[in-house]
Amino acid sequence: MTQRVLLFSNDKIFNSIINDLLSDSETFCLQVVENFQLNKDNLKLIEGDIPIFFVSNDTSLDRFQDFLSKKSFKSTFIVFNSSKEDLSKENTKILSFQIPFNLNQLSQALQNILVQKEDIEYHDIKFKKLFLNMTGKTIGDSKANTKLTDKESKILWHLVKEKGLSVSQSFLLNKVWGYKDDIETKTLTTHIYTIRKKLNNFNNSFSIENSEDGYCVKFKSN
Repeated sequence: MTQRVLLFSNDKIFNSIINDLLSDSETFCLQVVENFQLNKDNLKLIEGDIPIFFVSNDTSLDRFQDFLSKKSFKSTFIVFNSSKEDLSKENTKILSFQIPFNLNQLSQALQNILVQKEDIEYHDIKFKKLFLNMTGKTIGDSKANTKLTDKESKILWHLVKEKGLSVSQSFLLNKVWGYKDDIETKTLTTHIYTIRKKLNNFNNSFSIENSEDGYCVKFKSN
């Protein structure tokens, strides 16, 4: 199933660039919407869509945001050419790009939004003789348990859920922190270090190992 990208733009050159970027994609399907003011009443917008809005002389970001609000759209969207400074900092749901822009950065932004859209229900997990309690943010056995922070418990949840398979750093950063430009790999590294220290008492059951592009859980036989 492909992810629909709705491009709201009247700029032919810009539309052509975005079309070239996504034309061979097996993940994204591009739909260009010109003159959205005229077509907005008939346009069906669902929460799974990824809107891209190009601000020009005859379009208004405020009107577009009002349009999204009336459609009850609350997910992340992308804005190009906005005159507002630090737009992304004002609203975490908006990713702002200026022209000229980096195609690779836009492609990565779309992938990050896609990862965010995958709903996750952090349920409790039992493995080996341990129990990861996502409600109480603890991990332990019948004898003792260790308190975790919210992000530590989510990181550990993803690693344990994959049952020894590698989980990439980019995946964890997106799932646990969401798409934010100021979140760096060292943030994740620090959290992994803290988790390892907290889990010293359970090293006979499993350990967190470095993989080629991320981390994995190594289960040990008792």
